[in-house]
Amino acid sequence: MATAKASAKKRGRPAKAKPAAAAPASAAKKRGRPAKAAPVARKAVKGSKAGRPSKAAKPAAKMDKTTLALDPVVKLKETLAAKSEKDLAKALAKFSASWEKKRGAADAKKIKSAEKKAAAKSKAAAKAAAKRAKKK
Repeated sequence: MATAKASAKKRGRPAKAKPAAAAPASAAKKRGRPAKAAPVARKAVKGSKAGRPSKAAKPAAKMDKTTLALDPVVKLKETLAAKSEKDLAKALAKFSASWEKKRGAADAKKIKSAEKKAAAKSKAAAKAAAKRAKKK
């Protein structure tokens, strides 16, 4: 029994399109997005006409408008920076207070434990000294 591969058409799929050998590479259809159109070149600005201001004067006017528009933004940045510094100081004070409280409790616990160990050691040393005194 020979196992021959069935053609694409018999398997229920369309056959692959073979690219034309004579067509140039740029003319062949590409997969994916179509290429963007080339940008249109703008016409050169002619000299100013009589009674009209030149186009060079307009950007200066726009610059003034943009600086006026940016002034509130700069003020807002400054106020927000000042507010964030105050909030940071407040949060830091709150955190340091809670941290010092926790640290104090942890230190007290360690000190209490060390005192207990020291008392036990001194008691054991006194007991051992009493034993040695009895032997003599």
